[in-house]
Amino acid sequence: MRPPLNIAAARLAILLAAALPILPACAHEARQAPAATAPATGANAFVARPGKPGDLVAVSVRAPSAPLATGPASVGLSLRGSPGVTQVELKYGVEGALRVDAASPTVVPLDAQRRAVVEVPVTVLGTGVHYLNVYVTANGRHSAFSVRLDAGQAATRNRKQSAPDQGDFVVLPAQETRSGGTAQ
Repeated sequence: MRPPLNIAAARLAILLAAALPILPACAHEARQAPAATAPATGANAFVARPGKPGDLVAVSVRAPSAPLATGPASVGLSLRGSPGVTQVELKYGVEGALRVDAASPTVVPLDAQRRAVVEVPVTVLGTGVHYLNVYVTANGRHSAFSVRLDAGQAATRNRKQSAPDQGDFVVLPAQETRSGGTAQ
């Protein structure tokens, strides 16, 4: 036998009244660090990286402004862990003429708010476009991201070269090859 409609409505109202104080606490847990959500207004501002589903660590990056000169530089990382994460392991890889210095942090403990800010010292060895790849491990789960570093004036130019002025037409080869043979 079902209870009358007014009793069911009263139960629903009690359930909602009990759940409302809990909901703001859940929203507080889902918020990112203030440094991660602040707009990039200056040279020292962190820019939030888009997260992936299941990431245990939210990362914001402060990269040096382009173009970089060859020599030492520093990339800032702001880390914010999910509940249960107490430390983060970082590993680095590079693409281009870039070197990660030996003083780069590898194991980073998080504070009581599950946050940490680290500086990764790098050395730019030449001009061009370089990438610092950062591999993050927390509680046995892995994620990775790349930070683009532009060094020298050549790196800041648009790499896509436009065709010479020929009425906005792009000149293509007369024959194309497929599977090692010529097209017919």
